[in-house]
Amino acid sequence: MKIDCLMGTYGRFSFACEAVSCFLSQTALADATLLIYNQHPIPLHFSHPRVRVVNVENPPGTTLRDIRAQMLAMANPDADLIHFWDDDDLYLPWHLQDCLDNIGESVAWKPHSSWTLHQPNTYHLGANTFESSWAFRADYIKAVPIDTHPTSPELPVYIQTKNDGLLSTTELLGRSSFIYRWHAGQVNHSSLDAQGTTEKQRQVLKFMRSKSNDVNASGQLVAADLSAHWRHFLLATQHLVTPDEWIQNKVSLGLPDLKGTSEGFFQRAWARFNPLSK
Repeated sequence: MKIDCLMGTYGRFSFACEAVSCFLSQTALADATLLIYNQHPIPLHFSHPRVRVVNVENPPGTTLRDIRAQMLAMANPDADLIHFWDDDDLYLPWHLQDCLDNIGESVAWKPHSSWTLHQPNTYHLGANTFESSWAFRADYIKAVPIDTHPTSPELPVYIQTKNDGLLSTTELLGRSSFIYRWHAGQVNHSSLDAQGTTEKQRQVLKFMRSKSNDVNASGQLVAADLSAHWRHFLLATQHLVTPDEWIQNKVSLGLPDLKGTSEGFFQRAWARFNPLSK
């Protein structure tokens, strides 16, 4: 199966570079493509066979729902699955493989539990409905009506799918592959009261854009080095996962030699009691 990821961005250059890096780090990259839909006046550029950039200043419609719909219309017609790829969240390298492995015959799938970064050093793993962790069958999401539930800023497919009992989830525990950054240093759409009339939704998006001033004059995106984020994630979550999950996460994130406090304790204890280690 092929999966197309759709990322909207506006004035969040550093986040966009991190989101591109998250995408290019996916173990399922050979089955994936990424659309970057930039609405800022400064055009963005990135050259990669699996990434395409569309620069549209002042696109028609001024709500988040409008933007999602416009990206959906630009989705790769060859894709079997669609995934909205938020520019300010973090996707662990096995996330798209999780989507491909677990959606089965369902029309939509997400990890049952995901990570939330509440504060700079506080992670929480729990059940949620984070839309940016979902994968949809392309024919399904393109066919559902987009004019229902008008007070919701998101595409109504999320509400429709949940209400119809069509969402499939898998509990991945400490191997969950999505990190929602509630604390990310910029205005977060979810932290604002965006529910309401179309005019209210427009005002919320306008306010968000007024606060999104991280730009680069060249517009040349560069895949960010995520090793510091992954090191921080591993050290902050080592007591929230099992020892086996932590080792798997370290290896998957390319940091197999990272030492944590609990790991160091277990290694010392093993060396003390295991005669083969002497």
